[in-house]
Amino acid sequence: MNRNFFQNIYNDTTSALQYHQLWRFACSILIGVLMVKAGWPKEKVAIYELLFFAAHLLSFAWSTGVNNALLAYYPTLNEERKKILLFNAGLLLMILSILVAFVFWIFHESILHLLTDHQELLYTDWITLYLICSPATVLIQAIYLLRSESNKITHYTHAIFILQLGLIITAIFVFGTVEALVVCIAIWSLIKLIWLLMILIRYSQFKFDSTLFRAFGWFAIPLILQFVLSNGMEYVDGIIVNQYFSASDFPVFRYGSRELPITVILVVSLSSAMIPLAVKHLDSTLQELKSRTKKLMHVLFPLSIALMLTSPFIYTYVYSSDYIASAQLFNIYLLILITRILLPQVVMYARQRNGALFVMTFIELIINVSLSIWWAQSYGLAGIAYATVVANICHTLMMIVYNKVSLHVFPTSYIPFRIYSIYVVLIIGAYLASTQMYSYG
Repeated sequence: MNRNFFQNIYNDTTSALQYHQLWRFACSILIGVLMVKAGWPKEKVAIYELLFFAAHLLSFAWSTGVNNALLAYYPTLNEERKKILLFNAGLLLMILSILVAFVFWIFHESILHLLTDHQELLYTDWITLYLICSPATVLIQAIYLLRSESNKITHYTHAIFILQLGLIITAIFVFGTVEALVVCIAIWSLIKLIWLLMILIRYSQFKFDSTLFRAFGWFAIPLILQFVLSNGMEYVDGIIVNQYFSASDFPVFRYGSRELPITVILVVSLSSAMIPLAVKHLDSTLQELKSRTKKLMHVLFPLSIALMLTSPFIYTYVYSSDYIASAQLFNIYLLILITRILLPQVVMYARQRNGALFVMTFIELIINVSLSIWWAQSYGLAGIAYATVVANICHTLMMIVYNKVSLHVFPTSYIPFRIYSIYVVLIIGAYLASTQMYSYG
């Protein structure tokens, strides 16, 4: 990460959004670390992980789809319509949140039974509250981003995540129960929802516009479906793990089957920040995207290579020797950087090819599910990770080819191929070296 990053978080929206995501992922990982360091056994950790796995399964993908639809749709409107859109987007998210929470509350036994046989996963009232409050709060940083208020993204980040840290530390070390942790996170989501309502009161116009609501809803549907499919694979993987492996393998898979957090933070935030700009000025935005991507490569590839060669030591220290198998999965997931860094989806968002995005993501899901079931039986947990990498490569290649053939946007306009090719060779070499250096048991 370049030295100007932390200097820019108050005056550059891209850096501020990346900083926000850095905190979000750090806190998410820290919860798992603290549970292990507090001496919680695998079975107890698994209860928490499975519970919020179910909550995220029901909420994360579609709320992110609406959020990205807002980023692409908002710049096309005049100032008055923009204010009305913010309210209607918030209303859409709240309606969907209440519907999803109601479905969970009615069918929670069936939903949780699909994931686990634990009888202790019965904190349904608090999870229902979380499902009502949490999804819509993605609009907070989106509104600040669209209004180019980077300093407010940073202030919000500090306030909300320092609060979360205080709550989870109290729940884990003072109360020491899964129920206390669930209650604290549910209350935290309620506080974020109150923050969103305050923002909407200030920046939006509380007016239901049926025409705009329908137009935005139809615009968002392909993106919602696309995100449900793309992020849904994480949850399908979890279901496959529970079908083919023991309950104690689930936290091992969860802690290993994740990309390098800083990669997701920086790359996804860059993509989100570029979408509103690309809608207005595609050519100049792609030049900036190419430049910023090159800078990220100089950070993310060397970091990923270093982690591939040291991950078994890191997992043993951060978690315990019981999670050494997670390091192998983590190394495989680091390979996703090869395609994650390219960002052809920015072009498709800017040209509003939402339907094509959905179709490509559906194809990716079919590839991923098929390979995961096949390779899980042959290669164990590592087979599921390999399937994710291969499916992701296929998805990115489809977008690049579509941009070139259908939109006449050549990959050289947003990909710095020379330095990219060098780094791809190096990271594959590092992965092969790591497989020879370590035994994961």
